[in-house]
Amino acid sequence: MGRLLAACILAASAFASFSAQAQAPAPSITVPNPAPSAAPTPVSRPLLIGSGEVTGFYYPAAGALCRVLNKEAGGAPACAVLPSSGSAANLKALRAGAVDMALVQAQAAQAAQAGIGPFKEAGAFSELRAVMSLHGESVLVLARQGAGIENISDLKGKRVNLGRPGSFQRAMAEAVLEAVGLSEGDLAPAVELELSEQSPELCEGNVDAAFYAGVHPMPEAEMAVNECDAQPVAIKAKTLDAYVKAHNWITRSSIRKGAYDGLKDDVASLQVRALLVATTRTDADTVQRWLKAFHGNFSALTHLHPVLRGLGKGETAKDGISIPLHDGADKFYGETGLK
Repeated sequence: MGRLLAACILAASAFASFSAQAQAPAPSITVPNPAPSAAPTPVSRPLLIGSGEVTGFYYPAAGALCRVLNKEAGGAPACAVLPSSGSAANLKALRAGAVDMALVQAQAAQAAQAGIGPFKEAGAFSELRAVMSLHGESVLVLARQGAGIENISDLKGKRVNLGRPGSFQRAMAEAVLEAVGLSEGDLAPAVELELSEQSPELCEGNVDAAFYAGVHPMPEAEMAVNECDAQPVAIKAKTLDAYVKAHNWITRSSIRKGAYDGLKDDVASLQVRALLVATTRTDADTVQRWLKAFHGNFSALTHLHPVLRGLGKGETAKDGISIPLHDGADKFYGETGLK
């Protein structure tokens, strides 16, 4: 999540004005390895939200949530943000009781709840619950000029960078390929470059196309568009809709026209939502109070950081949520008609 570095540094500076009350100084999340069933020891401290890297998007998004809760509290800081290395670290901290809430990618929440993939060794995190859905991270495919790629089916036999194994970029690339009926075997031998490496390679003609997964516009994609006139690859929306119906951790999205120079039309895409999650150890009344604060200050919340702009109230209750809702969230969304 260390993307849009310059923009995020500016965002971090903007958030500094309320850091004393919204983001109490704290080290990165470091947790022990207690038994999953161990009950947290009651302590007198602010509510802690696990976020992400300071230069990423989850950290300021969590800061926005904290600012709202602190405003509602009206006294001593009620909420603090803890930076972390990402979803896996946040889920480990949440499981251990080191944080009360966390921002995680939807597919990571689903895998942790089921105890599969990278969470297989830890076992099913059955106490994990969703509180609300936040912003999405979408995928855009760019092709170099002269590669003969206009539609996604044209990737057959081409040199395509899918990203590093295990990365979010790779997961989204594989999702798009599966959605359109392609596999890695249909491509030339897979290229596995880091996100930061792929635009220079694309512009130099060493790869024909590349996947850009994140919050758009992305500086890496802007580099390819501006320096070598890389072009977006079209994907049929109906094809993606069918995939989404079978995979509830992912949702449909669009890269909006104007997001990049020369992008004259929306480009159909897939996205993974950031979820605010908690556990069953937090009582329903507390979660309801959180959501009443967030939704009661919704316009202000969505203007505290650009990544939250465009978020609709209805999206928070269901988009990309593939794990059970917390009882408090279920009651709140039911009473407000959002579910």
